[in-house]
Amino acid sequence: MLVRFYRGLRSFLRDPVSLSDAETSARGYLDRRENSFLDLMDRAVYRHARSPWRALLDNARIELGDVQELVHRRGIEGTLARLYDAGVYVTVQEAKGRQPIVRDGVEIRVQPEDFDNPVLPGSFQVFTGGSSGPRRRLLIDFALLEHDIHVQRLFLHNFDLEGRPCAWWLPVPPGGTGLKHSITRARMRLPVQKWFSQTDPSLRANSVKSWLLLQAALSGGRRSGLRFPTPEYLPLDQAAVIARWLASRKQEGTPGFLYTIVSSAIRVCQAARASGVDISGTFFRLSGEALTESGAEAIRSAGASFACNYGMAETGQIGLACASGAGPDDNHLLSSKVALLPRPGPDARDALFFTTLLLGAPRILLNVESGDSAVIESRSCDCAFGRVGYTTHLRNIRSYEKVSGEGMYFLGAQLAALVENFLPRRFGGAPTDYQFVHEQRGGMTRVRLLISAKVGALDTSEVRDAVLGQLAIGSRADRMKSEIWASGDILSVERGEPAATSASKILPVRFVGDQ
Repeated sequence: MLVRFYRGLRSFLRDPVSLSDAETSARGYLDRRENSFLDLMDRAVYRHARSPWRALLDNARIELGDVQELVHRRGIEGTLARLYDAGVYVTVQEAKGRQPIVRDGVEIRVQPEDFDNPVLPGSFQVFTGGSSGPRRRLLIDFALLEHDIHVQRLFLHNFDLEGRPCAWWLPVPPGGTGLKHSITRARMRLPVQKWFSQTDPSLRANSVKSWLLLQAALSGGRRSGLRFPTPEYLPLDQAAVIARWLASRKQEGTPGFLYTIVSSAIRVCQAARASGVDISGTFFRLSGEALTESGAEAIRSAGASFACNYGMAETGQIGLACASGAGPDDNHLLSSKVALLPRPGPDARDALFFTTLLLGAPRILLNVESGDSAVIESRSCDCAFGRVGYTTHLRNIRSYEKVSGEGMYFLGAQLAALVENFLPRRFGGAPTDYQFVHEQRGGMTRVRLLISAKVGALDTSEVRDAVLGQLAIGSRADRMKSEIWASGDILSVERGEPAATSASKILPVRFVGDQ
């Protein structure tokens, strides 16, 4: 696995990407999107009898020829609407394997890995395991990065960031964002000066596979003559270190560029004010959480600017910020990579269902519910993405299924399961005596667990540790997310009465604040 990754990395880094290369490539991906989608359907769905998508399509009696005809007559989006109406879609809970797919009396049981792409092209397929457990794709796939590097180059040009001293404050693997962007920056011949990590990069704190992947990336980059930064462990309570680094860049004459999570950026701005250092002129590239107007103002008040992008774990980046946007999180949908089907959401925004278009996608999505909603608009603009042809905009992007903190999220259903089973069994009371409250105040995300007085005396610290311990059970990624919630004080436990809805229902998870 590591040899394949190492060789793939060296090959990927060989040829730099210029701005003109990026513009030409992006237009080409857009021009080929219908052919790319049909190729994906043919090779990754219809030729694989065990694909859950094949099962859904067979149940709807839709053959490949039908899909081809629909695309030619209605386009991709029209085809996806027809498939959705025929039952070809998957909800958040179904995609996570938490409940079976049931359509027209037919039940399809799935696990998340059932949606893995069975036919990734090229030599750079990277897997974990296989001998003692199911084969799972790692977070790096060079076929998809080949698309992403060109739109990332357009993003840097959009905000005039090519010459800025650059740093990350992002987790090491199994968190993938920092590593992927270090690789793409190296290919663009734009080095990263610092990689601060909210998670410990040492071997003792990680799985052997994640640690070896990181070492292979660092070694491969340096052997290619390119500078990969060695990650430095910097917990969430040490944001002042980054504030001082950014202040130093300003003093040297070129304000810095930091890529991090929305809440982490606000921590840096707060630390700068508390330390009395000047980070004005800094540019924050943001992702991982919703950016509200109050969060944007918290960053502006430090004299900094920002761009907030949108992505999903299953696809990576799927929206990049518009330089002339209509709001703090106005994104151009990367319609060369994904197709969007809006459906009525639980709020005033549209629920977002996504479909992958590229054969290099690690996972095959076909009308998969993201758990997010947004305001969707189609308009032209004069930024780099608009000039290339990306005309679909998303803004006011919010989650209605995911409870997040510092970019690390758990599904609301996971927390609901704690309310319905674990907490009453462990600490007493009934499910209606507990309620998680996901709230944003001043742009910062926090999660409170309210416990009714009816439960009786208990130690709130013990409850907090128990909840975080339960959330950590499962994958290494779950453990990482739980650790970040703990280090960032994302979760607090309070005595108080759970709030009821207007219909007198007490929901296990409640979303409040500047949503």
